[in-house]
Amino acid sequence: MKNPNSINLKGCLLRGLAVVIGIFMVGIAVGFFKIVEMGADPFTAMNTGISSMIGMQFGTLQLIVNAVILVLVFIFKRQFIGFGTIFNMVFVGYTADFVMWLMAKWQITFHTLPIRIMILVIAVLLICIGDALYISADMGMSPYDAAGYIVETLTKGKIQFRIARIILDIICVAVAFLTGIQEGIQWKIIGIGTVILAFCTGPLIQFFRIHWSDKLLAPFKNRS
Repeated sequence: MKNPNSINLKGCLLRGLAVVIGIFMVGIAVGFFKIVEMGADPFTAMNTGISSMIGMQFGTLQLIVNAVILVLVFIFKRQFIGFGTIFNMVFVGYTADFVMWLMAKWQITFHTLPIRIMILVIAVLLICIGDALYISADMGMSPYDAAGYIVETLTKGKIQFRIARIILDIICVAVAFLTGIQEGIQWKIIGIGTVILAFCTGPLIQFFRIHWSDKLLAPFKNRS
């Protein structure tokens, strides 16, 4: 008979590995979005605009913003905090910075429109697959994802999560535009990539979860 503790440990380790792989995929995707300059998700766009305006490294700025949101999550929705929460808030931004540094070091550029579109498509797939893997592991939610639930709680359900998320995304895009315009990068951080992510990420993440990551990790969640 197998030791239940060893089964639990194996399940936790495998789910933790899924979180790490998923979040690194998201970080690589964010780096690609920044490199092709065709728009990024609202949260990344906002942090890119702010970091450019104040001259701070993107990863550091994103970590600070996530830490501020995490305080609110701890107060109102602490059940959403886990290993994945901390790993997400620390490593997505710095992974994106590393990807950009690596591309610059190797002098890899994407000038032609077809190649930039191809990289954009790869980035969209990476962020959706990575998010699906990270969410299916069920080891915590990113601070920004939890923020919508905080709004729902504070308004006592008058503003539901899906509406709250739209409002937060609009605020992020507005901040991205206002800060980005100071450096003349507003249409690099807000663009077709932002639109694609707004309409496609939800359905694609759901698709990958249903057909892949939920099935992959379900046995380990049941055991752990």
